[in-house]
Amino acid sequence: MPLDAVCITALASELGAALSGARIDKVQQPAKDALLLTVYTRSGSRRLLISAAGSGARAHFTEERYENPEKPPMFCMLLRKHLTGARIDAVRQPAWERLLVLELTARDELGLEKKRALVCELMGRAANVLLLDEEGRITDCLRRVDFGETAYRRLLPGMLYKYPQKPAKSCFFALTGEERRSLLAAAPRDKECSAWLLDTFSALSPLTARELDARSGGYERLGEAMDALAESVEAGETAPTLLELDGRAKDFSFMRVTQYGPSAVNREYASWSELLDAFYGGRERAEQLRRAAHDTLKSVRTLRDRQAR
Repeated sequence: MPLDAVCITALASELGAALSGARIDKVQQPAKDALLLTVYTRSGSRRLLISAAGSGARAHFTEERYENPEKPPMFCMLLRKHLTGARIDAVRQPAWERLLVLELTARDELGLEKKRALVCELMGRAANVLLLDEEGRITDCLRRVDFGETAYRRLLPGMLYKYPQKPAKSCFFALTGEERRSLLAAAPRDKECSAWLLDTFSALSPLTARELDARSGGYERLGEAMDALAESVEAGETAPTLLELDGRAKDFSFMRVTQYGPSAVNREYASWSELLDAFYGGRERAEQLRRAAHDTLKSVRTLRDRQAR
């Protein structure tokens, strides 16, 4: 699943505590949609992975090993120029947005301190990474966007950065319990609870909407389930939880998932970085094995066909 707003809120807090005051020592770009920052923190050297992959946009510390291309891409070279030696002042998340902002202090060619920001938009296929200057203008970005792709904003060097357009729906966690129940009172009862939740509120993932449906058993107790979820998130009662089915990682959440019944295993991790590294690292290794098996099978078939001629 993609990171939802609640997961990113918890992740921002975790990364902010670890990265405040850290120095960026090295910038690498192991893939066209991934960056790897080696940073010196209070607890030593760590590697921060920032991925804008459509199927796994994320930012977290990693223990995985990545191969780098012989020649670094242009965006990587630009980041090295502006960010090597920069100090990370803070990591923040605009309220309930699926993005992280690394606030930085760097030095220019004259040795003067300049404020910069590295914006990580973690929104599925629209994921992106952008470097901003002191005025909030885009120095460059991993994926440039012109009006041909969106009428709302352009993501090009020199343009003032604009946050992604907000959905027309109300943010679930920004409403009061009374406001949520008012919307619930008008819900069509012939529609599935999870579908209504996703159509009505932003900041809820499909997994969370289904979980609210499963916990409430339908519209009659949905108001109670919504209140309980909002209260637990507001109190910071979240935990990085990996959901396993049949011994395989199925999904992850900020809470225990009950909708799959007793056969599902909820495995809590000590940190979001550990969970995301395990979930996506395992998926990537499985994909590499699948590709290797496919390539081997293709070679065997080619050799067999040649011998049969």
